[in-house]
Amino acid sequence: MTQVEVNDVGDMVLTEAAAMRALADPARLALVDRLTRGGTATAAELGEQIDDVQSHLDALAAVGLVVPDGDGWKTPGRGLYFEIPDSGPEDVQRAARELSNAMLLNYEQVPRDWVEGTEPGLDLGWARAAGLFNAGMSVTADELRLIQEDLETLLKPYLNRTEPPAGSRRVRMLAYFLPPGA
Repeated sequence: MTQVEVNDVGDMVLTEAAAMRALADPARLALVDRLTRGGTATAAELGEQIDDVQSHLDALAAVGLVVPDGDGWKTPGRGLYFEIPDSGPEDVQRAARELSNAMLLNYEQVPRDWVEGTEPGLDLGWARAAGLFNAGMSVTADELRLIQEDLETLLKPYLNRTEPPAGSRRVRMLAYFLPPGA
């Protein structure tokens, strides 16, 4: 069984094509998402939402993205980090793009579900804090990568909290970086 690296904010670092391809499958991505957000779960619990769950868990375990934990399964990290490499094997670049696209499509429903199910029940303070950051700007590819790195640095103290303050909630932040075609 492969062991995956975990970075200083708790993300599993993906550098191998096999791990990226395993995770690009929508069912496996859903499994890892469930385990990173909800913690350890048994195959039976995971199988309530995903068919053939054991074969998916086996495929993820083979690349180190899930590990046994007592009677259940867990992920070694709290999130995922990968990038499309600018050099190296073409299969890694292709796998990273496949995973990136799978993740974008996997999470497209999250804002709609939140608007329809969660937002109506929020108190005013949380409703005012929630929202969307939608900015258009002219940047180079290198500058866009720097913006992403700066956001990670800005969020690091919040991502690494071991004792969240009273009144805090686990907030999901989605940021899309979508350059137009040439």
